Amino acid sequence: MKTKGSDKTLVVFGVIIVSLLGFLIWGYSQYTTLDKLQKELILEKKTVEEDLKAKTEENVYIFSKLTAEQQKNLSFENQIKDITSQVGTLDKLSKTDKELLQKYSKVYFLNENYVPESLAPVPNEFIYEKDKQIQIHTKVLSNLTDLLRSAQNNSMDLKIISGFRSFGEQSVLKGAYTVSFGSDANKFSADQGYSEHQLGTTVDFTTASVGATFSGFSKTKEYEWLLQNAYKYGFIISYPEGNAYYQFEPWHFRFVGKQLAERLYVEKQNFYDLDQRKIDAYLINIFD
Repeated sequence: MKTKGSDKTLVVFGVIIVSLLGFLIWGYSQYTTLDKLQKELILEKKTVEEDLKAKTEENVYIFSKLTAEQQKNLSFENQIKDITSQVGTLDKLSKTDKELLQKYSKVYFLNENYVPESLAPVPNEFIYEKDKQIQIHTKVLSNLTDLLRSAQNNSMDLKIISGFRSFGEQSVLKGAYTVSFGSDANKFSADQGYSEHQLGTTVDFTTASVGATFSGFSKTKEYEWLLQNAYKYGFIISYPEGNAYYQFEPWHFRFVGKQLAERLYVEKQNFYDLDQRKIDAYLINIFD
């Protein structure tokens, strides 16, 4: 016959067993839940990674497309700038007198009706004969006055004795020289239409001591100064010693623009010996 003590023991033992079973069931349930959560997290992580990869690839694609479009836009902008520059260059060139850098001394004929687009008087202080008005191309005047003032600052007594001469004035002058010197006039004086003076960009220099005859000008310090400095202001000597057109004229200087004048000076070349196509390349910048 069982005792009450053994019954209690069985009850306690049963409770323990039930509790253990409950705990095991709960633990298994938690494990199952955690395992499910872990799998879900792994799946979600994989999904996020795949989405991130897809987004990254999409962003890379968008960036590459954007970069390509930016390059196209930049290229287009550069093309517009180039076209604008070319149009500006052509417009500037169309407004620049094409006669200004042509060779006229016994080579090309300048129309009798040709006159520069605009003429301006040379300041009287620089003129040898004070009662005489001398004109020069308006766009050349500032370069000429800069040259003359620089000469003054260096104690040079440079004066202008001749500037622009029209077709008719050249004809009268050549006629007078022909009367006085006969055929020898062709050695130092151009026929009408062949004179650089008609361009309005050419001047004849002298000094108080040399005067209107030009005799001995090549031996003056003023001439030496011109040889070393005239190019800085865009002027070159047209007929140096040994030229094939006229006798040596150390007083006769023509404006061709600073860039071309510097090239001729540096390379020790004569304007009339340079190919006309090379000369023409400087026309657009003649007044820069």
